[in-house]
Amino acid sequence: MLKRLYYIFLQRAYVFVKRNRPGQGKVYMMHKVSEDGDIYAISREHFSEFLNALCENKKIVDLETLVREKDPGNVVISFDDVYASVYENAFPLLKEKGVPYYLFVCNEYLNKEGYLSSDMIKEMLKDSKAILASHRYRHEPSRPMDKTALRKDLEQSKKELEEEFGVPVRAMAFPYGSVYACSRENILAASDIFDHVLMTYPLAYNGEDETVIPRININDAVYAKEIR
Repeated sequence: MLKRLYYIFLQRAYVFVKRNRPGQGKVYMMHKVSEDGDIYAISREHFSEFLNALCENKKIVDLETLVREKDPGNVVISFDDVYASVYENAFPLLKEKGVPYYLFVCNEYLNKEGYLSSDMIKEMLKDSKAILASHRYRHEPSRPMDKTALRKDLEQSKKELEEEFGVPVRAMAFPYGSVYACSRENILAASDIFDHVLMTYPLAYNGEDETVIPRININDAVYAKEIR
């Protein structure tokens, strides 16, 4: 418990120090797009409002463009795990808008009840600007793992996703994404395999740390703050 509190304090201190640095774009992370009241969910209505506001006031880009242009008006949309509700409720809207978005798929959840199936992902890759990415092979904290075990997990995730879907997988996001769940050593190990490594901090991208990109968690409670 004390260890967890220490890492919570460490992350909050990091965010406090970095919060006023000039932003060069933002990466948004979502999970469920549903009305089930889950703490990680954003409703279809709120997601539609959020997406419309981004399309009107920002430029939705991929990670390569975010890093290259370093434009405060650029934003990236991403989904973690990924739940079937993203296919049911977000995919039609994203397809209509014609904007890029990332699916950070955890291999062990693929084709499980409530999550995306291979057929759903193939349809999204074909009919919209979906970009496939890794959320590790297993959805668990990375900090307790040694480098060899983590590398095996990451390489297996990348290899199986690329073989199954026939597209390159260049980005990965750590499950949970906090400093409690992920160490600096974990980030460096992932950087050897992927072009872009992402964690979860309520911060804009500022280009200072080339090894990791922060993401802002979006749900029903906070989405409105980001589009005011």
